Amino acid sequence: MKDFAKTLIIILLGTAVAYLLGLYVAPVLAPFILALFLTFFIEPMVDFFQNRLRFPRTAAVSIAMLIVFGGAGLVIVAIVTRLIVELVHLTEFLPDYINNIKSVIVSFQGKAEAYYLALPPDVTHFINEKVTGADYSLDSILGRAEKITGALLNALMSLISSVPTFILLVIISGIATYFMAKDKTILLDFWLRVIPEPYGRKVLEVVRDIFTAVISYVRAILVLVMLTFLQTLIGLYLIGAPYALIMALVIGVADIIPILGPSAIYLPWIIWEFITGDIVFGIKLAALYGIVIIVRQVLETKIVASSIGLHPLATLVSMYVGLQLMGPLGVIAGPLFVIAVKACGSAGLLRWKS
Repeated sequence: MKDFAKTLIIILLGTAVAYLLGLYVAPVLAPFILALFLTFFIEPMVDFFQNRLRFPRTAAVSIAMLIVFGGAGLVIVAIVTRLIVELVHLTEFLPDYINNIKSVIVSFQGKAEAYYLALPPDVTHFINEKVTGADYSLDSILGRAEKITGALLNALMSLISSVPTFILLVIISGIATYFMAKDKTILLDFWLRVIPEPYGRKVLEVVRDIFTAVISYVRAILVLVMLTFLQTLIGLYLIGAPYALIMALVIGVADIIPILGPSAIYLPWIIWEFITGDIVFGIKLAALYGIVIIVRQVLETKIVASSIGLHPLATLVSMYVGLQLMGPLGVIAGPLFVIAVKACGSAGLLRWKS
């Protein structure tokens, strides 16, 4: 019982410390935390060049970083270039799309009014009481929708305009990654000399397990998001959808949202195509949506659970509890918390029976 109470206290204190560090320290040290993640990320590649191909450590690190940063840079440049073109085009034609939406809604408004007038007086009186004082006019609703859409487009353009700051972050992180990876042995020896045994080595074990599991978890999430993005992008291009890249990016980001996921974009889009009479395109879009959802459901739990070394039930419970406590961010934070507790137990910092 004493061991259980001690373990529980350590977990609660560790959670509080991690929360405070994440809230106040992480933003200041963001480039170096990113560099630490990148160091763990490229380490298998560095080991391959150093041990298999017999490259010096410095050359192995340089080649690994060139492959990772160069490949990521080419992909980002290609996506951003195409995204700017589609955003500019969408911004120019946004009023026309709003007018088209308005005309479709107006055509249905007459039918809705006919049904409304055919309702019993008690029902119409109840409806009038509920909507009294609320602005549900078509112009008001579409005006709000246009403002929201414009704000989203401005946010995307602002994100693109913040590329210089992002480049500075990447440069600092890249330099720090190079020195961390190149001088890994020196840094580890220094840590072990400063921190007395056995705590120095145990802390390294915990950090190693946590970072390895986190990188695997992030990699699994990115794999799922990239699968959704690529399936959507290729599918939208094949069926001739407008603004395929923008929609694929939006659906890819929505894939991170728990419960809803791609459905939050696909379903309203499919319904709209059927309402506007484009039945063929709606069927094509529904088929693409079915493929994306089937692939997502088959791979999600298996990839995430196998990547972080947790039982699928533990992964599911941690994601759900995290969602309830922290919102969408908790879907990521929940499994990370379980990973950290598991790593502390493996290193002997927490005591429980096998």
